Amino acid sequence: MKHKFKFLTMALVLLLSTFSSKSFAQRKMQIIRYSGRSRYETAVVFSQKTFSSSKYAVIASGEGYADALVGGTLATQLKAPILLTGKNDISSSVLTELGRLNCQIVFLLGGDSTISEKVYKDLSSKGYKVERVFGHNRLETAIKVRKMRFKYADFITPGERIAVVDGFGYADSLSAAPFVGQMTPTTYLYPYVKGKMNNIPYYMAFGGSSSVPKGFSEKVRYSGRSRFDTSVEVAKAYSLRLNKIIDTIILVDGNNYPDALSSAPVAALNNGAILLTQRDKLPNSVANFIRNNKNIKKVIIVGGEGSVSKSVEREIGTLN
Repeated sequence: MKHKFKFLTMALVLLLSTFSSKSFAQRKMQIIRYSGRSRYETAVVFSQKTFSSSKYAVIASGEGYADALVGGTLATQLKAPILLTGKNDISSSVLTELGRLNCQIVFLLGGDSTISEKVYKDLSSKGYKVERVFGHNRLETAIKVRKMRFKYADFITPGERIAVVDGFGYADSLSAAPFVGQMTPTTYLYPYVKGKMNNIPYYMAFGGSSSVPKGFSEKVRYSGRSRFDTSVEVAKAYSLRLNKIIDTIILVDGNNYPDALSSAPVAALNNGAILLTQRDKLPNSVANFIRNNKNIKKVIIVGGEGSVSKSVEREIGTLN
């Protein structure tokens, strides 16, 4: 009887030690930073780190956010990089990157008041087929993006839908673009513009009702008490809506947009979601999401320490 008790005790200790090693082992999260000397160079770094080649590239203005964020759904769908340009000049580093990618078709987001005819001609002279995507306002440009997505899609799933974000704010669009770009049925992202949406039946909305009023056809809304919380709600929805278990977080400055403009395809191709942070402190909701989701193995910080500080990077390292 004594030997039997000793055997059971040893077995129990072995079982508990095995359970402990599996249950309480710390994951090893990889934390990396993508940044360049400017928003334009950061976009090039994104492309270099993500793409070995790409038939397509999306080029947006680096001086505004409206076209780039809706265009993120096009880039996500085509698995193409987003690169940035000034109004009148496209940098040599962007041209070099297009060559490295063996790019054939370039989508230029915005009219010539946003990206000049000179940039269009410079790209055409290099042998690229240039598709300019623009309308008279940001809503019309989004509708043109929809047409391009339809034109260049391998297939369009039946029952296409519309999702909307604040038309005059960038924060919710950052996390929405890669999410919407991967949705089935095919879903198109529009900016909400007051007085222009009366006949547009949107299925999904991002942000609170002060940004996007409730629509008559609305079925789904992702919102939180802040832009940071809203990005977490979108990240939570990947498993339910996209049937994807994400393992990467793309962490961007939630209070400034330039470095984050090119993030959408990077998130999609890294099996990740975009979360927003304050420059000097990780919001509690974001920290809790990363801490509680043990599938997350990598965090890509977007931009230099002027966008996301070293203190935030250190804080992430404690979330194992």
